[in-house]
Amino acid sequence: MSELLAGADLSGLPQRGKVVVGFSGGADSTALAHWLLGRLGPERLVLAHVNHQLRGEESDRDEAAARAFAQRFGLDFALRREDVAALARRRGLGLEECGRQVRYGFFQSLAPGEEDRILTAHNANDNAETVLMHLCRGTSLPGLLGIPARRGKVLRPLLRVPRGEIEAYCQAHGLPYVTDSSNLSREYTRNRLRLEVLPVLEELNPSFLEAVTRMTDTLSQDSACLEAQAQALLEACRGPWGLDAAKLRQAHPAVASRVLRLFWQGWGPALEKKHLDALLRCLEGGQVDLPGGARAQCSQGVISLERPGGCPAFSVEAPLGTTSLPCGKELVLRVKELPSGEAKPKIHNLLFKNALDYDIITSNLRARSRREGDRFSPAGRRVTKGLKQLFQEQRVPVSQRGRVVLLECGGRLVFCEGVGPAEGFQVTGRTRRALEVEIRPRDLSEERNHTGKGKESKFETNQ
Repeated sequence: MSELLAGADLSGLPQRGKVVVGFSGGADSTALAHWLLGRLGPERLVLAHVNHQLRGEESDRDEAAARAFAQRFGLDFALRREDVAALARRRGLGLEECGRQVRYGFFQSLAPGEEDRILTAHNANDNAETVLMHLCRGTSLPGLLGIPARRGKVLRPLLRVPRGEIEAYCQAHGLPYVTDSSNLSREYTRNRLRLEVLPVLEELNPSFLEAVTRMTDTLSQDSACLEAQAQALLEACRGPWGLDAAKLRQAHPAVASRVLRLFWQGWGPALEKKHLDALLRCLEGGQVDLPGGARAQCSQGVISLERPGGCPAFSVEAPLGTTSLPCGKELVLRVKELPSGEAKPKIHNLLFKNALDYDIITSNLRARSRREGDRFSPAGRRVTKGLKQLFQEQRVPVSQRGRVVLLECGGRLVFCEGVGPAEGFQVTGRTRRALEVEIRPRDLSEERNHTGKGKESKFETNQ
């Protein structure tokens, strides 16, 4: 009995904080809660049960069983009832995806603290089923990684433990549990894999579940290596207007496609393989339509993204602090007191391209987009050029020129994104206060909540 659940893993669990257990009342979550009770004590544990109201009396039976378990062991019990079928219709979602959103949203609300964690009871069988489902659909490396042992605050301690061992643990400890009758229906692909395919594979190889675990572990390491290479290449390729297409063309497609996927994050639904393949071809030039009406364009050696409808002309006040701009960027202005003496020349050289002499700013700044006839005098070059010529010199793609941020003071352009300050407004050795200018992509995480985040596997709906 002592060997049961020996493969359970609590790494990543802080010493303090609330531990919210997704508790259905089935064998997996029952075994997990009982096993945790012996290691953490009851004080940190909260059993979180969601009644999806999909199976009538059986759903109510599961709720009563979950509550009884919590009372038996003196554990906090949190309950949410939700008519998932009605909610799914309102949201235009499938039942499984809607149920997943309800559950994880509920769990997250119970674990607001930095050291709080959410534990679910996904096991080795769930992981194998996930891999098989992805194989049936057709998949790439990410689909072969299975269910992640950790994602954010969510930990899955039983992911290496077979379902048979979990049921044996419940029997050994006299733990009653409920069984979802829908799990026995062969109507669902998941259930057919569980009931028909997995038994055959385990007959061919009694260690099949272990083999899948070894495979996912190895592939996860490979994936992490590729992701690290992609992240490094992304930073090396990133410019103010997009990514250096030549550097991406030189990279292996496995790395380049990951760079493009990372570049896309926050713009819309997850890209499919066909989109990534099209983006790789686009590196030679041209444009590609992407989900949500977005578009990628490669021109002047730069691949950039553009939202539907382009960028409208804009002109907004630019106070100190952070200003959200209509072009999908944030403008951050900070005042920096400069030291006097020998250190000053070095300091002002570092600030030359990203700061203004705040001592001579006499009126409110405005951030705006380009206008017909705009001309600019870059500091130190002793020339005045039209913005079109400057944009060509800076390799700004035509599609991005309406998004270039200009700063105006008293009707005069004093700063141009990608170029720097205008002549007469640069930081000098006499400057006492510099105005640091930072222009960065706007945080699109909120938008992602409305455009789709990339779905977890259907198999993560079991608990």
